[in-house]
Amino acid sequence: MSRATFATLAILISINAAADVVHFKNGDRLTGDRVAAGPGFVAINVQDLGVLEIPEARIARVQTTAEAGQPPEPTPAATSGISGLIDAWDVIADLAATTATGNTETSDLNFVASATRTGEHLDHVLGAAWHRGEVADVATSEQLLAKDQLDLNYDLRWKYKESWYAVASFEYFRDPIKDIDRRYTGGAGFGHTFWTSTRGTLSTDGGVSQVFEKLASVAEASTSESNPALRWSLSYQHWLAPERLELFHNNQVLHILASDRGTVWDSDTGLRLHVNGRWQAGVRLDLQHETTPAAGRGRTDLAYAVSLGVKL
Repeated sequence: MSRATFATLAILISINAAADVVHFKNGDRLTGDRVAAGPGFVAINVQDLGVLEIPEARIARVQTTAEAGQPPEPTPAATSGISGLIDAWDVIADLAATTATGNTETSDLNFVASATRTGEHLDHVLGAAWHRGEVADVATSEQLLAKDQLDLNYDLRWKYKESWYAVASFEYFRDPIKDIDRRYTGGAGFGHTFWTSTRGTLSTDGGVSQVFEKLASVAEASTSESNPALRWSLSYQHWLAPERLELFHNNQVLHILASDRGTVWDSDTGLRLHVNGRWQAGVRLDLQHETTPAAGRGRTDLAYAVSLGVKL
């Protein structure tokens, strides 16, 4: 073999040994050969996995083959300070406010936020929802609080065996209108991701929980209860138009194992239009149903919202 042929072969081997590297905002990396992808996505051919399409919103940068031999530059997720902390999370916040005037003045404020951090083995999922509504009689100036709900939740998911995961869940809920001064729920269970792709995801999990409640009685005295419960949740997200129009549905069922507490169902369903990489608008239906509400209270609460959101 001539020197020229040997040098050419060495160059080809060196080039083939190099690879493109996708650096995620959460610090993870994926190595392979970058290929053509649709708008808003980066596609990379990974050995033994095939071609994977990744939304650009999750990517910090792509290190090309030519750069592969160079020391990697620090990614935004690896930088210190507030900006590095925010880049590690996918944060979405929606705000909806309505006002009506006439014989009565009505004001409603609806705030929903979610934050997700995805890692190789651990996922962190945070959620917050606040609903407040007031009604005032113009003639008497009497003010009535019609809705005052606060719901905070956190899930820690440990992934194993590809689509399976263990989950620890925590939730704080209050609704004085329904005589629930406060409700703390903590539990653990297992879940399964049935479907995940560039077009969306579907996952569900269930387990056991312990529910601590402080309830207001008719006599305006408070009672405290602690009961075991069974919990089941489902999360569904689908891109009707890639990176543009998103359909989502989330629900949780909490069956409290006490004869007088029954089952609580919470869900939110809606459409979110991503105007650009930061701003979005949406419509959402929030449902809360209790099979055994407090005396004199309705079983079902429905809230309709047209919201404006921001992605951090």
